This record gives sequence, structure tokens and C-alpha cells, in this order.
Amino acid sequence: MIIDIQLNQGAAPWPALRDAAIAAEETGYSTLWNLDHFSGSMFRTDSMLECFTSITAWAGVTNTIGLGTLVTNVMNREPGLLANIVSSVQQIAGDRFTLGIGAGTAPNSPWGGEQEALGLPLLPTMAQRHARLAEVVDTMRGIWAHDRSDSFAGFPRPVSSPRIIAGTNSIGLSRLAGERLDGVNTRFNHPQRAEFIATAREASSNREDFDVSVWAPFNAEFADPSHEFHKELVADGVNRLILFMSDVVSVGAITSVKKYLN
Repeated sequence: MIIDIQLNQGAAPWPALRDAAIAAEETGYSTLWNLDHFSGSMFRTDSMLECFTSITAWAGVTNTIGLGTLVTNVMNREPGLLANIVSSVQQIAGDRFTLGIGAGTAPNSPWGGEQEALGLPLLPTMAQRHARLAEVVDTMRGIWAHDRSDSFAGFPRPVSSPRIIAGTNSIGLSRLAGERLDGVNTRFNHPQRAEFIATAREASSNREDFDVSVWAPFNAEFADPSHEFHKELVADGVNRLILFMSDVVSVGAITSVKKYLN
């Protein structure tokens, strides 16, 4: 199983995040992921570096490690703006970027406060949020296409379109990810984890290149193939484990996983 790491860019100042990215690459993680939040309050921090700004900065201090967002809220940016940002990041990172996207949250959810503070819309139904995600993907791919409309002449276009995965907590979005995207991600302890994975894999026609990932709280032992949790994920069909360092950024903890990485 591929082992990745995710950092909370609100948990430490930039110098520590820079050193952590360098350590993650040297340790041998496959991909370094971050968050897309405007405020650190949900993670009990008083700040939060912007998602794509920090990803681009990481691209400048690393050379080989993959970079990704887990996940970009499709309500946070207009589709055309997101297409421009993603294309730019992909070029700067040298085709190392993966776009993880999410359908956003419902109005009055505890997770929607930062959008409400900025006057960003929150769609009331799950169906509307899923439709928005599909619309955003279609718009971006249309802007990046080689046969795109002349109205997009001069818009940045990546040499290779980044892989797109969806963070899911529903059967519907798992199916959409399998049909339309390159992978799916879900929470380590979601009671429907296995069902989400099976649905996405079936919808993808069991494509060999379809990525199935789970994020879990950082625990170096989870990367050990002999660990029961690791074996449980493999049995579910997971091929990528993302260890989320949510409260601190510790180079020592990051490098402790090296013995389990190929």
C-alpha cells in the first residue's frame, strides 16, 4: 500500500511546514497533502495558510514528492478560477499535483462557518452539491482540453491534466467518483467505508489506475504491513493510506515512518 502524509497548514508557521515537506520527501512518502480551509478555528488554531499558496511553496522546496489537496471545496472558488489555479500549480510542480475535491457542506453545518463569514454560497441539498462538483470538473476539463473553445485562448493549460479524486461521505458521490474521476478518498472510521470503496470501484469498472485512499490520524505503526488496521484497509481494497498530522507538525514523527517505506 502507498503511504502518504497530510499536514494541517494551520498547525505551524511556514518555516516548520517547509522543513516538514522536505523531510516527507526525504523519508519516502509518495504524496504530501494539505487542507482547503480559510480559518484554522475548526482545528483549534488561530491561522491557516491558504491551500494553493502553500502547495505552490512546497513545490518550490521539493523535487519528487507528489502534492495534493485533501480536499478542495468546490464552493470556495469559481470553476474557471480553480481551473486556472490548478493548471498553474501543475506547471510549477512539474506534473506532481493531484486535485482532491469535495462537494462542500450543508447550510448551518459547523463546517460551513468560514464560507458564511465570507459570503460564499452553501447549497442546501446533497444532490445540488454533487451536481456542482460534476459541473466544476467539466468546466476545468473543458478549459484544459486541446479542442477547447476559442474563448479560452491564452488560459493556462497543464502539459498533463492532474488526476482528480473526490473525498466522499455518501454512496452517490462514491459512484460519481468512480464514473467520472480518478479516485476516491474517505475517512478511516466511517461506518460505510467499505461500502463507499466497493461502490466507487464498481462504478470505475475496476480500473487498475483508479486510486482508493483512506485518511487516518497520524500513527507511524499504521504504515506497517503487519498492523491489523493496515491489513483491514488492504482487505477493503484500499491502495493508499494518508496519515494526517492534524495538531502538530513534527519532523521527528514524519521520519519515524521511514522503516516501513520502500
